[in-house]
Amino acid sequence: MPTFSKFITSQRGAQQILDSDGYIYSRKKSGDTALTSTWRCAKYNPPTKCKCHIYLALADNSLTLGTQPHNHSADGSVPARQEVLLSLKRKAADQPLSATQNLISETLADTAAEVNQTLPNLESLARVVQRSRASSSGSAQHAKATTSEDFILPSKYSDWIADGTFYVAPKIFPQSYTIHSVVDAKCLPLI
Repeated sequence: MPTFSKFITSQRGAQQILDSDGYIYSRKKSGDTALTSTWRCAKYNPPTKCKCHIYLALADNSLTLGTQPHNHSADGSVPARQEVLLSLKRKAADQPLSATQNLISETLADTAAEVNQTLPNLESLARVVQRSRASSSGSAQHAKATTSEDFILPSKYSDWIADGTFYVAPKIFPQSYTIHSVVDAKCLPLI
């Protein structure tokens, strides 16, 4: 009978349960009651299609197995691999100016050889870093602070060109809107 080991985080940021036998479970969207929550094996999707479920008692974090057993063996390297990938994503977000290869090298240097063997290849790790940077590039890189001085500059020019778009706006804004003016025969952004 497995016991509750700990909560872990999936590659996409969802909460998962790691049991004492090394199996990982994801939260099932239905089936919760006031006293228990329902979790299903993380290998629920094809090709494995494991139908094993557990029920987590909310009062004491005890696990109860469902009627279906696992149809695969436990992979003990998955939690460590997920932790390495999450660490790499955090470093990419915290150090946006560091070279991608440097971040990967630093992360792999701190990781056990057994875990390194289970990680994706270097090209895939580089894509993980780049995607993490793209999704966390929020207001610090894209948004221009608008102050009262920013509105004085456009008032110096009589001709304005304004444009807005929904398609290339940063994720934190629903729309991007800019004001341009012709300065010395060049069209320059003002705001």
